[in-house]
Amino acid sequence: MTDDVRHYRSTTNTVISIGAWVCVAGGAALVVALSAARAPQQLWGLVPLALLAALVGELFWRPRIHWDDAAITLVNPYATVVVPWTMVVDIDTRFALTVVTPRRRFRSSAAPAAGAMTLPHGGRDSLGPSQEGGALRKSDALGTDSGDAAYIVRGVWRDLVERELIPLGRAAADRARIRVHVGAIALTLLLAAATFPALLNL
Repeated sequence: MTDDVRHYRSTTNTVISIGAWVCVAGGAALVVALSAARAPQQLWGLVPLALLAALVGELFWRPRIHWDDAAITLVNPYATVVVPWTMVVDIDTRFALTVVTPRRRFRSSAAPAAGAMTLPHGGRDSLGPSQEGGALRKSDALGTDSGDAAYIVRGVWRDLVERELIPLGRAAADRARIRVHVGAIALTLLLAAATFPALLNL
């Protein structure tokens, strides 16, 4: 591990984001074409498309996980959580990659657990480091968002522990920092409020 900040972003979320934005762009082009051919009020159709694009950006594109020697950062829709490594007691994957601390559990939207239709790749080769010799939990399997992220993050955590870079005895004193994405929330609410009258004007 180097001093550079590293990160993880879900491949699934990336594909969904790009696919949705391509569809939104196609819809916007159609709205503009219809407004030119029929009536300018057709341009109101751009408002719900803008809302959709903003929601895709927040729910699928923005989520990611950063880490450095000091903390792990979970960038989620509408909020970012910075958890010092000194507070981490476990990395769970039951519903999503979850950083467990003595007081709270912080889930990452960037690494959701595998769904009922998700088939992880690799059989026993998919076992994460904490599953070797045991039953494979699908959410821990490599080839799933939660499993891939957990494998990486656990490796980083183990490396920091082995290099004695995580001070002991600070779990109760340190605090996670939560930053709300006020601008993103305001933009979403503004577009949501504008969507209803925009649809009435079509």
